[in-house]
Amino acid sequence: MINIREYELVSLETGAYRDIELDILKETLATWKANPGSPFELIELRDGSILAGFCLYYHAPNTDYTYDVHTFVVGRDYRNKAVGPRLIELLEERLLETKKYAVIRMETSKVKENAIGDEFFQSIGFQTIGHIPGFYDAENDYYIYVKAVSSIKLKEPDSGEKPELADE
Repeated sequence: MINIREYELVSLETGAYRDIELDILKETLATWKANPGSPFELIELRDGSILAGFCLYYHAPNTDYTYDVHTFVVGRDYRNKAVGPRLIELLEERLLETKKYAVIRMETSKVKENAIGDEFFQSIGFQTIGHIPGFYDAENDYYIYVKAVSSIKLKEPDSGEKPELADE
């Protein structure tokens, strides 16, 4: 049985979430708990029984391949460690179980990203597609990141040729 308070506390301990954001997270987790997968999916990573991090995401409306990350939290004691990258790997694996291609979008603040790790999203292959300096306050910028993932393998091109899809 999911304990929503456990997720709330891990988020609170990062120091990156304001009261209103914690209220929204609590409502989102309650929605997930009542009806997993509609619309939110949850991925968690534990260190034994300790919640080390979690990701809440959903299929973006009116798209075939795009998924939006609602919340991505790494516990304070796991900052700049393998938890963040492993959560992204688990997300990618889950998406590619049902699709050959997916686009992952993440909207976040500098404060939230720093709570995960230094320049976390760019360091694991996300591209910055939006940046508004000072959006939340003078030291807290707004970012939109995107990453495309695929299970489709490309054949190695002969010299001078364009890559093409491999036979499956």
